[in-house]
Amino acid sequence: MARRVALVIGLAAVVGVAAGVGAHVLTAPSAARPAALPLPELHGQATWPAGMRRAPQFTLRDVLGGSVSLASTRGHATLLAFLDSRCRSLCPIVGRALGDVQRALPAGARPDLLVVSVDPAGDGAASVRSAARRWRMGPGWRWLTGTRLQLAAVWRSYGIAVRPRSNDIVHGAAVYLIDPHGYERAGYLAPLLPNFLALDVRRVEARSPAAPRSSDA
Repeated sequence: MARRVALVIGLAAVVGVAAGVGAHVLTAPSAARPAALPLPELHGQATWPAGMRRAPQFTLRDVLGGSVSLASTRGHATLLAFLDSRCRSLCPIVGRALGDVQRALPAGARPDLLVVSVDPAGDGAASVRSAARRWRMGPGWRWLTGTRLQLAAVWRSYGIAVRPRSNDIVHGAAVYLIDPHGYERAGYLAPLLPNFLALDVRRVEARSPAAPRSSDA
């Protein structure tokens, strides 16, 4: 079996199971209701314990220059997203939510934000800068691209399906929270809840001590 089932499918299953359990509890006779379940540590549709699920490594080219590896973000929490700068449907919703997360946190506590392109032909410097402005992303984001072969390997390793169509690209829009030690801790599907995601970033940072970061970002 492949190492990873597509996150969209996995998270949908998690949500479906949770909905079924919740409906059962709400309709059960009061005498038979179980004690309240503990709240989850993190708020993703899928979560993993610390040290369990190593994030697949990659190195890609930054659209604005240079190259970026996932390993280079080690030491602080990282949000990893898969977006299209020219998209006018789901990507702006996810992008604005990520911008909201950045603004919800003090400058020195913001996660590294890596966006992996799902449209290498369209994600040029002008296009990604325009998207970042429209979505109000703060300083520190990196938009990564490469050859289609390089990107396809990253998409596949994170369970992101990308299907080009006429005048459009259909793709998964999952966001991953990766802890300072390089482990996946949570996966989120749109619509994201920025306050919960910001809280998760704080929790992951607090429980994975790392060197203090600059507040100049």
